[in-house]
Amino acid sequence: MRKLHKTPYYSMVVGRMPDGCRLCVKGAKLVLFATGLCSRHCWYCPLSERKKNKDVVIANEWWVRRDRDVIEEARLCNSLGAGITGGDPLMRMDRTVHYIRLLKKTFGSDFHIHLYTSGALASERNLSRLYSAGLDELRFHPLKKDFPALVSALKFGWKVGCEIPAIPGTLAATRDFIRYIDGIGVNFLNINELEFSETNMQQMLSHGMKTAGGVSYAIKGSDRLAHKLLDYCRKETSLDVHYCTLKLKDKVQLGNRLKRRAKNAAKEYDITTKEGLFVRGAIYLPELLPSFKYQKTLDSLTSKQSFGYLKRLMAAKAMLKRKYNLPTELIGIDRQRFRLLTGAWIVEELAPSLKESGLKPAVVEEYPTWDALCVDLRFL
Repeated sequence: MRKLHKTPYYSMVVGRMPDGCRLCVKGAKLVLFATGLCSRHCWYCPLSERKKNKDVVIANEWWVRRDRDVIEEARLCNSLGAGITGGDPLMRMDRTVHYIRLLKKTFGSDFHIHLYTSGALASERNLSRLYSAGLDELRFHPLKKDFPALVSALKFGWKVGCEIPAIPGTLAATRDFIRYIDGIGVNFLNINELEFSETNMQQMLSHGMKTAGGVSYAIKGSDRLAHKLLDYCRKETSLDVHYCTLKLKDKVQLGNRLKRRAKNAAKEYDITTKEGLFVRGAIYLPELLPSFKYQKTLDSLTSKQSFGYLKRLMAAKAMLKRKYNLPTELIGIDRQRFRLLTGAWIVEELAPSLKESGLKPAVVEEYPTWDALCVDLRFL
């Protein structure tokens, strides 16, 4: 009988943690969202409205327009590998194969790439294309009708695993599934703690799901089921099994990735916290102040409006550099959010003058990511 091990990452393992997960918990995996399209409509899917059923590409938080966006995000995060996800990446096979080849060519054969798929589109031809491109690890979330694709995938020289949510009330059915994949030689199983999201909440409630309590988005009973499945796997199977909790994803995976990115993304004016967040000065135009619908406002800007705002920011930057003799490295234009960025100490000192000029100075604390998620904002 095998042992069940607690990891330092708030997760549990029977056997060996999958290679993709070993890099993921260090924050060393680029999350490449290849498309939000999927042939399935799982009621527990947690994708946001901006991603679900949308044909978009996102590298971590960077909304991708060109190949160099993906490469730059991987470099900023010191990524040692990538996890390609969706939707179902096989809905856009040419794109997915292209990114696998691009990442391998840029970062070398040791750059570990795993991919998630339902298996609905995992034909022999598609599997062969993925393998030839250099994919290292394939993770299925299959229905019973997709089991032949699992068998086909095991013919190739990569690692094949399954990844499933721990859905309360499915103990017997999940045990049957585990027994099957162990019998055909699947290498590993990942069990994910089930979670509420903005988009799946109504479906969750209609299926009788409740939150575990407190501020957690975890589903009540999911953790308990995962432990029962782990116990079954250690006694009855030879599978390597990893139970991935929400705390691992939110506190460990994301936290470590933020710290890796902060080291490379920080500007001269940024103060980096121990959590890897940036404290910085921000100077806003009065028409584009952060609000509840801030991102929607930015997304709705026309090219003419965007050009006009950037022109005003360039003029404001030139004025501040000239008037206060600010070095170039201590002030910059944020073209994503149409604002000037500088040191927190600078906006605090210049706040009265900035407001007289019709600008809105603030001190912000935000993620070191492309989308600069704000966790604290204080107007001066």
